[in-house]
Amino acid sequence: MILVPAAVPRTAPAFQRPIDPRRRPPVLAGLTIETLPPGAHVEQRSPADAEFVTVLLAGRLEAAGRILGPGEALRHPPGSACHLTALRGAPTAILTVQPVRVEEPGNIPAQRSSSSERSAWQGVAVTSVTLAAGEGHEPLRHSASDAFIVVLSGTGTLVGENGQAALFPGDLAYIRAGESHGLRADPQGPVTVLLGRVWYPAPSGGLLVDGDRPRSCRSH
Repeated sequence: MILVPAAVPRTAPAFQRPIDPRRRPPVLAGLTIETLPPGAHVEQRSPADAEFVTVLLAGRLEAAGRILGPGEALRHPPGSACHLTALRGAPTAILTVQPVRVEEPGNIPAQRSSSSERSAWQGVAVTSVTLAAGEGHEPLRHSASDAFIVVLSGTGTLVGENGQAALFPGDLAYIRAGESHGLRADPQGPVTVLLGRVWYPAPSGGLLVDGDRPRSCRSH
């Protein structure tokens, strides 16, 4: 498990790469977090053979003809370009999740590697969840997917194989496949978190966001 305190910058502009596959193998996705000042314009381009997801963590964002609020996501199909605009008000924080292409069997656990899977792409699913004060989920394991948690508001406790860790707004936890993890809201109040999972290989139907068909950027 990788715990990154204060992964979401509080000032803008700012850019962080809390989960870098080149430095933290083996993980199934790279995660970057960028904070934009009000009115900032950003263009995101995906590679011709890759797709990724942008998730709004704070503020408001205009993209693909709609306004996104915290916890909402936008899919970027391979070979697409998308223009993002941070709306007026508080700084806008965005999370970008880019699955890692598996080139060698050693990049993933042995039980999931095969010659037919080496060039496959992962699927990504994200959703926001609010736990009431004192509510929690018992520790569980995902054998075929990585998971990540970003705290949007409130405080809670992450329960892992090596004990417990306090979570505060802006903290990020990345859990590798097979690692036990649970989450509990503190008794003082509710906690809202972004939950994400990355699969290898992608589940049937491709990349999923919020269990629904996400708005996509256009291909170039």
